[in-house]
Parts: sequence; structure tokens; C-alpha cells
Amino acid sequence: MGIAEETVRRLKRDYVDLSAVARRSDMPLAAGVLGSAPETWHITASNGPVVAVRVGIEGIRGGRRSVRCRYDLIVDTTDLVAAIPEVWVVSPPDQEIKHVNIWPARKSFCKWTSTNLPSFCWYKFAVSWLDAPARSRTLGAALEYAKQFLNTENHDSPAR
Repeated sequence: MGIAEETVRRLKRDYVDLSAVARRSDMPLAAGVLGSAPETWHITASNGPVVAVRVGIEGIRGGRRSVRCRYDLIVDTTDLVAAIPEVWVVSPPDQEIKHVNIWPARKSFCKWTSTNLPSFCWYKFAVSWLDAPARSRTLGAALEYAKQFLNTENHDSPAR
């Protein structure tokens, strides 16, 4: 499915660096894109629905410390109504992530970059997502969930 480009444009007011990474008819990102700065990531000229976005969100570094950092994320928007979206962390690098709710890269393949990347272990957030009315399961809600997720740690999480 995916989301409309207008949804991405509208959310840029609150998430200024939010951008489409892939559309339904796009090919996955080239592996070399990962090494480049997020602002140089590109999309093809396709007019299809947006199926992945990238965004930067501030959160805690983790490891029971409140030091803050920026997380550059790729969010799968293929079917937000069916399940909480998969989220991969492009930066900081895997070895620098201490947040206990983020899976190490070796456990998560990102289909949009064709590489292993750290990913969110949504754990109980996923239950709350499905408990919400379907009309509330939007990209805006997913980004708010990501903010909450990155600013708390659930030490019962199986991720790290």
C-alpha cells in the first residue's frame, strides 16, 4: 500500500528532514547510499505511494544514561494499519548504540538498503499500536511512537 506524498509534505512541519526514500515502484536503495549523508539520499521520479521514509529523531543514547543523540531512521510505511512499522537505525553506528530496545544490526535486514541495520524492538509498543483504532495508525502516530521509544528504555526488552 504505502502513503501519499502529501502526508510526507504535511509532516515536514514537525519533522523538517522527513523525506521519501522508496516508493512502491522503486528499486531498493543502492548499498553505497548508506555511506552518504542522509540529505543526499535520493528517490526515483516514480509517482507511486511512499513505502519508506527517512527521518532524524532525538533520543537518549541509552545504557541507563540520559545522554542525548540524534537517530537517523528508515521507517517502513508499507502497511501502517496492519502492524507497527519496521524501523531501522542508519546512525549512530551499531557499535555506538546502547539503547536496550534496539536490535543489533546482525539481527535485522533492511530491505530498503539491502544491508543489515540495527532495528527497533517495539515490544509492548506494538500491542498499543494494534489497540488503537485503525484510523489512528498513521505515519504521524508512528513518528510520535518513535520519539517516545527513543526517549525511554524498557529493560525487559529482549533486544540488547
